[in-house]
Amino acid sequence: MSFKKISFIFTLPLLLVSCGGGGSSGDTATVNTINPAPSPSAITSNLTNQAKGTINGEIIYNEIKREFILYIPSSYNSNQKQPLVFNFHGYGSNANEQMNYGDLRAQADANGFVLVHPEALDDIAGKSYWNIGGWSVSLHDDIEFIENLINLIMDKYSINSERIYSTGMSNGGFFSFHLACNLPASFAAVASVTGSMSYETFDSCNPRKPTPVMQIHGSLDVTVPFEGNDILNMKSIMDVMGYWQTNNQCDEYLLSLPGILPGTTSWTETYLYDNCASGTQNILHYVIGAGHIWPGSKFASIQDPNASQNIWNFFEQYDINGVIQ
Repeated sequence: MSFKKISFIFTLPLLLVSCGGGGSSGDTATVNTINPAPSPSAITSNLTNQAKGTINGEIIYNEIKREFILYIPSSYNSNQKQPLVFNFHGYGSNANEQMNYGDLRAQADANGFVLVHPEALDDIAGKSYWNIGGWSVSLHDDIEFIENLINLIMDKYSINSERIYSTGMSNGGFFSFHLACNLPASFAAVASVTGSMSYETFDSCNPRKPTPVMQIHGSLDVTVPFEGNDILNMKSIMDVMGYWQTNNQCDEYLLSLPGILPGTTSWTETYLYDNCASGTQNILHYVIGAGHIWPGSKFASIQDPNASQNIWNFFEQYDINGVIQ
């Protein structure tokens, strides 16, 4: 891929809509401190040791019950430490929809990582969403949920604690950035599809270390607009990428423009932020002609780029210390 430095950014019309997420739903808590890791002995669950396949799980801690769907591929090897990937659904969606729409199971099968799809709780409006402040502030402590879920899965499976990753659709993408800000010691890299950062996450972010980030975003996304939305407290995607460029000590971006065939209605422009700390990169895939979708999903109108494959190709390079040696 050839790159050239370019100084412009794209701006799109600002449209005010309700925020959508997940496969068919609409979309996007502020936690400024990192809670001490709870003891696995304080957690109860229906999860049994080393079971494989698709598992509808539940976890109970502090008298709180939460649900998730765990996917353990047949290639899972309990004698080796495996990566763990979180895949978060969007606003109003659920774990099952995300497992099928933003599907990473083929990548888990091929590469042996454990895949978990947590379920958000409904709140005042009767919609499920992740607590990241702004328009999706909630009574639920989702950071605590994820801390406990990590501990549970590590207690039941052979997990490499230095290779835990987070991705998600829309509000799930917002939450992945929120985790990078608030649980930086847990997540080696994060990727957002059609998400952004809320103003609250952005302003209070305290990552404490470089964290490689990938963003995949459509030019026609009116749910989470590329240029942001002040009323709904959504930062522009270029502001988000600029934040992580500074935090990760990256070079200015290089923009690769693909050769565009006559009649083409969709193509991807790639912003590469290279030479980041610990040899890492940040990447933005700006998908011309795409709306609020997970490109490459069997339910999406645009198949290239394949978001799921791009996300795993990005994740597999890194552990908590940077590029895997």
